[in-house]
Amino acid sequence: MIVVIVLMAILLALALPSFNNLIEKYRVESMATALMASVSHARSEAARRGLTVTIRQRAECSGADWSCGWETVVGSGAGFEILRRQDPDTRVAVEKSAVGPMSFDPMGNSAGVAGFCFHPAGNASPPNVALVRVALGGRVQLLKGSASC
Repeated sequence: MIVVIVLMAILLALALPSFNNLIEKYRVESMATALMASVSHARSEAARRGLTVTIRQRAECSGADWSCGWETVVGSGAGFEILRRQDPDTRVAVEKSAVGPMSFDPMGNSAGVAGFCFHPAGNASPPNVALVRVALGGRVQLLKGSASC
């Protein structure tokens, strides 16, 4: 019985790093999917309201870092309304290719091309990397694991 327990412990020790890698991958993909859902929501709200809707990083972030989450807002200045807020996952780093928010007009078009890189905090190499690209027409593309940030 002790031999069986020792063998099970060895097998578990060999399998555990694979599970950690899989968990990291799913965390990254979950945050990337959350951004894609936010883009879809922003486009539909822009069309429904006939106004520009913006996705911006939360106030705790600066520069191209979006790791502290993002908000979907309508309006500007003091008269804006937060439609949706995405909370951060501190184990996932999010970087935008260019500094600034992302806006959608009532036709669903983006004000500019945007790219987002999602990776485990402290590790920006494949296979646990996801890239989300938003085209001018609002088309969203998800690339998983094949490219690096």
